[in-house]
Amino acid sequence: MKTLDDVDRKLIALLQDNARLSTVALAKAVTLSRSTVQERLQRLEAGGVIAQYTVRLGSGGDPLRAWLLLRYGEGFSCDDVVPLLVELTQVRLVHSVAGETDLMVLVETRTPGELADLREKVAAMKGVDDVTTIPVLRTALDRL
Repeated sequence: MKTLDDVDRKLIALLQDNARLSTVALAKAVTLSRSTVQERLQRLEAGGVIAQYTVRLGSGGDPLRAWLLLRYGEGFSCDDVVPLLVELTQVRLVHSVAGETDLMVLVETRTPGELADLREKVAAMKGVDDVTTIPVLRTALDRL
């Protein structure tokens, strides 16, 4: 896959904001022909840059989001903890990071009580030494 140029990055940003944009609307936004944009999108898909088109729920179903910052117990690693997290349907994203935190886990629940229960479940997992909970108050930008 060749390096992404400014047009590729703009197409990706437009699709991240609204994956339902038509090829014609995308072409107009980047001032290229529809067929050129279609070829670029096919190249981005084939190269694995665009993996899927998805739906993001609107404010009618806004979940309560929070980041759980996890530290491993002595002798444990990502390979021990992540498979346990995968089993929890409220877990949306897991990042392995460097520093005092070992894993950043984005979770979504319906209520603060459900978040508290989930946090306790994660804190009790084998291999987890510490959990810090950071509720998301507002999302200023989300291009995931």
